[in-house]
Amino acid sequence: MEGDRGRDVGPRVARVLVVAVAAALASAHLLKGLGRVPAEPVAGVAVVAGCLALVALQSRHHRTGPGRTGWTGWTAWAGWTALESAVAFLLVGPLGVSIGLLCLPAASLLLERRPLPLLLLATGAGLVEAGRGADPRDAVDLLLTIALGGTMLYAVTTLALLAGRVRAARLALAASAVTDERLRIASGLAGALDAGLAEIGALAARGDTSVLDELISSARRTLAAARATAAELRSLSLAPESASARALLASAGIAADLRIGHREPLGPAGTVLATVLREAVTAVVRVGDARRCEVATEERAGRVVLRVVSDGVPTAALGADLLDGLAERVRAVGGRLTAGLGADGRFAVEASVAATPVPPPVDPPELRTALGLYWFLLAVFCARALMFVPPSRLALGAVCTAAFCAFQVRFSILDATRYARPALLVSAALALLPLPWLGRNWIGAAGILAGSLLFALPLRAGAAAAGATAAAAGMVGGDGPWSVLLTTVSALVTCTVVYAVLRLVRLVRELQRAAVGLARAGVVTERLRAARDLHDLLGHGLAAILLKAELARRLADADPPRCRAELADIGRLAERGRAELGALAGDGPRLMFGSELASAAAVLEAAAIAVELEEEPVPAATGAVLGVVLREAVTNVLRHSRARHVRIAVSTADGTARLEVENDGVPEGVTAPGSGIGGLTVRLAEAGGTLVAGPDDGWYLLHAEVPLR
Repeated sequence: MEGDRGRDVGPRVARVLVVAVAAALASAHLLKGLGRVPAEPVAGVAVVAGCLALVALQSRHHRTGPGRTGWTGWTAWAGWTALESAVAFLLVGPLGVSIGLLCLPAASLLLERRPLPLLLLATGAGLVEAGRGADPRDAVDLLLTIALGGTMLYAVTTLALLAGRVRAARLALAASAVTDERLRIASGLAGALDAGLAEIGALAARGDTSVLDELISSARRTLAAARATAAELRSLSLAPESASARALLASAGIAADLRIGHREPLGPAGTVLATVLREAVTAVVRVGDARRCEVATEERAGRVVLRVVSDGVPTAALGADLLDGLAERVRAVGGRLTAGLGADGRFAVEASVAATPVPPPVDPPELRTALGLYWFLLAVFCARALMFVPPSRLALGAVCTAAFCAFQVRFSILDATRYARPALLVSAALALLPLPWLGRNWIGAAGILAGSLLFALPLRAGAAAAGATAAAAGMVGGDGPWSVLLTTVSALVTCTVVYAVLRLVRLVRELQRAAVGLARAGVVTERLRAARDLHDLLGHGLAAILLKAELARRLADADPPRCRAELADIGRLAERGRAELGALAGDGPRLMFGSELASAAAVLEAAAIAVELEEEPVPAATGAVLGVVLREAVTNVLRHSRARHVRIAVSTADGTARLEVENDGVPEGVTAPGSGIGGLTVRLAEAGGTLVAGPDDGWYLLHAEVPLR
């Protein structure tokens, strides 16, 4: 619906369709007015001007919307509607225009839900037609024309207004979904994690070395709970694990091709797919002879399918290893896992789990009303067509009408795509071939067919086919050049109405799906934000608490003052953790980079690691991003390396801030980065930055860059 050059494409299309239908309904009368100009210049020009004025007055509904209340609103409505009705009756009265033009003010009265004026308008139309001495059958036909034109224009305008409301409400829907998810996350975090941090703080505040074992146990439980919660929050999306996989493959010199084709959120099974992705990519890197690795997801037959394919495994032996470790976990969530060599000689791991069911959006009342009015259009078409069928051909007319409407219901209302082309071909035959035998009102079938063709085919092809159908109907049903022109225009009017209704129904549904998709994306983003912050902030703090507690236990007998100092630091870290836990339910904690740098140095030094600092001041917004990167880097040094020396360098140049964290404890072989690296890659990408991590000349270097903000 939205593109780079226009963020209001949907509402713009709706406005154009409203004006197009109003103009189409007035077009035949306008043409007749133009035809009167040579013989009656004043009357002809007045008819043309009146038709244009009615179209302009009708277009105001989409701008202002119906249903204004209060004295000011009522008087405004009364003035505009009175003017529209007066212009219409001036045209059909003294100027002799067909009463079918009254469908325009009838649509306005329907929009305003004014039954009494609508009844007066219908009565006036009947009196005008009676004064002309019209045949009763022709009078009924014209009254049906007013009803049909008015209700169709009402349906189109209602759908256009609904499209605008749905589009305007989509951001509110997404914001509401994010708020609800934020409250749900906050409620979940307020349990074990907050209680664990409170217990750690209380034990540390006692300053008693006898509680160290209990403190360490509590820290381990709380850290495990934090990691489990972060994993559960991440399970709705494969984005973090995909980012980790790309980073790992890049560090091993393997070209990565990632193609994501599934909808999120994934649900609990997403954790299993993330595990499969991590293990499969780790295996590719561990073997070490691959040059290219493809990772792809898709939705197939109600399942999410993940495939990891590499060109570096000569035998299927690795498949058995993977199956042994993962098949049971995948089966536990109702999924399937296979691994082995493919026909092309490449090694493939494929896992599939049930996709999260997405309930279809419920049609709002306005949409159901519009579809009901399309049924009304078909019913009126049947009634008008059979009114002018000669009695000897009534059976033929009834059969053709029933068959034609059945095809239209299947294609247009039920939106069935199976056998759509044969159905359209049969509809074309039913619309055009019986024209010479079924009377003048059968021309409506050609118009309905033209509208369906315009909707079913690409725009250019559909327009050409619709125009050809209308022209063919004019040639077959018309009698003389002027009659051919009016018959063609009549078919085009019906074509425009049908296309506008069907197009707007699809537009509203597309906007509804887009709104639901936006809300789903907002929920996933919010959960990933909470997972990243939980891992990057609270996880780091708990790791530091655990490290300091174990250090305090070693110092309990050798250096009691130092032990008490570590306990005091643990109390401060626990209080900061509780504050950060509360901030997770907001827009995200903002880190002071200077404080993070000092904290990182203190934690590393507590682990007997020498720290070399090279720092420059950075703006607060940039520092908040780099502070998260620094926490993850220090956590990885403590968990995954045997470092004895760490260098932390911060610099700014050319509008970019750079952070380098380098350590001399490179482990043997290459291990998969944790979810933290994947989360950091995503977070830096959102901030316009980059992250590279890997061995560098005997050291392990993490290099992050982010634009100064």
